[in-house]
Amino acid sequence: MRILIGLFCVALLAGCGENTPTVLGGGSDAGSALDEQAIAAGIMPDPDEVELAGRFETRSELGIDKFCAVAKGAKQFNIGFLAVFGPESKCEGTGTAVVENEKVRITLSGKGSCAFDARYDGIEMRFPGLVESGCASYCSDRASLSGTYYYMIQPGDAAARTTLGRDIERLCD
Repeated sequence: MRILIGLFCVALLAGCGENTPTVLGGGSDAGSALDEQAIAAGIMPDPDEVELAGRFETRSELGIDKFCAVAKGAKQFNIGFLAVFGPESKCEGTGTAVVENEKVRITLSGKGSCAFDARYDGIEMRFPGLVESGCASYCSDRASLSGTYYYMIQPGDAAARTTLGRDIERLCD
C-alpha cells in the first residue's frame, strides 16, 4: 500500500512541470489570454502603448519619493529620482532610460557607475530589489534605491519638468 501511495505522489509531482496542461484546461497560455482581455477592457495598460514620460510619486510617513522622465527620442528618456528615507536620509540622482516593453534600462550619471533594469507597467515604476554596488554613491548612509517604486501621477514632459528634488533643484529638464 505504501508503494502505491508513493507512486501516486511521484505521478502527481511529475504533473507539475511547465509543459504539462493543467487539469482545469488553463494551459500555459492562460495568463497571456487573461492579460489580453484585461488590456481590451481597459483594466490594464497595453505594454506596447505605454508612455514613460511624466511625473511619478509614492507618499509615505518618511516623505515623498519622486521619479520623472522626459522624452529625448524614441523610447529614450532623461530621468531623475528622489527616494526619501527621512529628513536627512535619501537617494537622489539623474540619468537616462531606454524602454523595451515593460523593461526600463536605467543608467545613472554623475556620481558613479550605476545601471539596472527597472519594470514599468504603465502605472508603476519599480526598481529591482538588488542594484549594483556603484548605485550606493547616489544615496546617503542607511539609504538604498533598491526596491523603490513610483506611481504615475501626471503624464507628459511638462509635468516631469516640474519635479523638484532636494539637492538637485529640478530632477528632469
